[in-house]
Amino acid sequence: MRRLFWRIFALFWTGTLVLILAIAWSTSYTFENEEIPGLGITRMESVLNDQLRGASRALHAGGIEALREVQRGASDRGITLYVLDANNRDILGNETGPGIAEEVAGAVVDEQGLHSRRTRIRAISLPDGTRYTAVAAYLQSAVLRILTRRPTYFWDQVVIASVISAMFSLILAAYIAAPLSRIRAGARRVAGGDLDARVGALKFGRSAEMLALASEFDGMAARLKELVEGQRRLIRDVSHEMRSPLARQRVALELARAQVQAGDAKLQLDRIERESERLEEMIAQAIQLSRMETTTPSRVEPLALDTLVADIVADAAFEAQARHCSLLIQQSTPLQVQAEADLLGSAIENVVRNAVNYTRADSTIRIRLDRSEREARLRVADAGPGVDESDLARIFEPYYRTDDARARKSGGSGLGLAIAKRAIERQGGRICAGNVSGGGLEIEIHLPLA
Repeated sequence: MRRLFWRIFALFWTGTLVLILAIAWSTSYTFENEEIPGLGITRMESVLNDQLRGASRALHAGGIEALREVQRGASDRGITLYVLDANNRDILGNETGPGIAEEVAGAVVDEQGLHSRRTRIRAISLPDGTRYTAVAAYLQSAVLRILTRRPTYFWDQVVIASVISAMFSLILAAYIAAPLSRIRAGARRVAGGDLDARVGALKFGRSAEMLALASEFDGMAARLKELVEGQRRLIRDVSHEMRSPLARQRVALELARAQVQAGDAKLQLDRIERESERLEEMIAQAIQLSRMETTTPSRVEPLALDTLVADIVADAAFEAQARHCSLLIQQSTPLQVQAEADLLGSAIENVVRNAVNYTRADSTIRIRLDRSEREARLRVADAGPGVDESDLARIFEPYYRTDDARARKSGGSGLGLAIAKRAIERQGGRICAGNVSGGGLEIEIHLPLA
């Protein structure tokens, strides 16, 4: 947003400077070409005549040195002054401009001068009989004359006007950028999960358009909060409502199991029990996810991350044996983080169990914990089929499962990685996934160090 501010400032200030120079050129051009009442000549011609008279007086009174002063004064005003001898050479030793000598040679002049719009030629006769031809001309365009003027009152005015325009451009840029910056900050807060973020009343830049935009944003944020909270309430209420009949179903299942002895019926009851346990696990995970999304972090404490990872790997090793795979901690750097121990442990456990579920039989799950700049980095890589590149980001969405996972009996509820992602983000960290060269999926967790 700071770049937007300076772009707006540069745009308006540049436009103002161009306008100032255009007005200066237009005013100067109009003034120079305005005819003086009663004289029949323009102001430009009058100035050239003044220079010629000054050159004549200087030659009569002070000679060459006095003429040099007159020539320097003419140059400061953008006028080129020559005093030519009989051979059309400037007596001050200056090179004559293009076409000046030819113009003088083809002109018949006297002491009254030859009238021309941008060039004035006049004969000067000294008492000793020496004759000279004085030429005063505007050889530059009006724009170049303005740009090459030496610091005078004119340029003082231009500088003052530029400073004033810069001040107004700064105010105008701030007037436009300030409310946009505030609206952008509100959008970033909403995107970060703060659904209470509002723009509110604008103190600066209160144009009708900005007020309408801020009002629309606040209305959108309020509606978004209402929809998200409604979704969370639905998940929480449905999960709680499902738990009661599920508990009664388990009681009825145990009573039926005590009364049934037949083999086939027992197998079906066992299947019902497994599905009930799976459903109960899904409900518990849904409640946990909803709780994490509606509450703020609490019980944050220093935690030895390497010890926590080692304990989780040791517990997961028993499940890995049943699936004919193993876990190997390839690297473990002693690191300490500030986190909620239970939630962080649950997140890492979900990642490790996910790797155990999907790795190939007789394969090894590689785990590495090291330091990356100011963060702790935990990597868990399995040897499974991996995930399509288009699904790498979506596997952390609730209830999202890839086709391979849906087709497998080991497929979970689709909430494990979503819970892990939310738990890691609550600790100020981030989680991502990537495919491993040669097959497999690697989950990478970054956590800020204590």
